[in-house]
Amino acid sequence: MNRIREFIDDYLYQILIGLVAVIVIFMFVIGGMLMNHGGQADTAEDAQMAVSSSSTTSETTSTPASTSEQPKQVASGSNQQMYVDVKGAVKNPGVYQVSANMRVVDAIDLAGGYNRSADKKKINLAQKLTDQQVIYVPIRGEKGSPVTSTTTPAATPADAADSTTDAGATEMASSATADSGQQINLNTADKTKLQELSGIGDKKADQIIAYRQAHGQFKNIEELKEVPGFGEKTFANLKSSICV
Repeated sequence: MNRIREFIDDYLYQILIGLVAVIVIFMFVIGGMLMNHGGQADTAEDAQMAVSSSSTTSETTSTPASTSEQPKQVASGSNQQMYVDVKGAVKNPGVYQVSANMRVVDAIDLAGGYNRSADKKKINLAQKLTDQQVIYVPIRGEKGSPVTSTTTPAATPADAADSTTDAGATEMASSATADSGQQINLNTADKTKLQELSGIGDKKADQIIAYRQAHGQFKNIEELKEVPGFGEKTFANLKSSICV
């Protein structure tokens, strides 16, 4: 005991300093732990606020995105498939697929363009195309108005009457120079009309149309003998039924 007391008496000052140092170190450790815990809590709160803000922004921008789909659906309607029938003085007559934003000039280009006998002055090249439209390019010097008509399934009775009137007027113009109602004009008759002639089938009607497109309209009925496949005998059978 005496030794312990002597030791304490000798080193009391050092012991007190050591205790104070331990207490100070302990307080620093506790303070650091508290500060670290507070920083982690602030970071978690900031992260939660960032996630919440991002979610709100996403919901806000998603609404215009859904509405922007409507113009795309409307625009797709303008690309619907349509078909037009190109006839007359073009290199490759036939039915062609077109789109709603195309014009008559585009349809003629699809048909290979004009041939040498085409009368370009009677065509409205800027007219917009519609489904089931018939585009007729007249032959140079051809009598009667060119046919450029449109037939749609939803046509009203008034539209049908107008179409019938136009067709009748064209047919009257085609036979204006005929000697009688039974004669067929070689310059204006289409393939179906030519096949009404005695002895004229599908092949010979095509030959007449091909000659007409290559050389222009017939000057007289005798010129028919220059068409391949038409000799004196065939001409003799037809001359009373044709005119120019």
